[in-house]
Amino acid sequence: MSRDNLAVVRAAYGALEGSGVEAFSEYWSDDIEWRTMRARWGGKAAGRAYLQELLDLFDDFTTEVVDLIKAGDEHVVAYLRYSGRSKRSGVPVPPEYFAIAMRLRDGKIMHAREYATREEAVEAVGLRE
Repeated sequence: MSRDNLAVVRAAYGALEGSGVEAFSEYWSDDIEWRTMRARWGGKAAGRAYLQELLDLFDDFTTEVVDLIKAGDEHVVAYLRYSGRSKRSGVPVPPEYFAIAMRLRDGKIMHAREYATREEAVEAVGLRE
């Protein structure tokens, strides 16, 4: 492991918040696979398109890392909170929480799966809270 995986994930979400989807995708492996709660995509181009389409629905969209949990040498669970305001209606979206179980290789996120709860993600990487 060339970089601490917690630091990689923290930096990735900092890049997303500060510079956008393109900067976030620099922390992904070229063959990344991501399973959201509604869809599945693979590869950087598909991931950038998916996330940009989602972000384009909101004004003032933010993703806050609430907690990062290291699980062995390859896995990190990110517990996140996002919020924003709908571009269509102008109504603020109540903050939502979800978790992502990630597997990293050579300092890059190579696989991610989203879960509705932190507990589900933690169990998915073989930990118990």
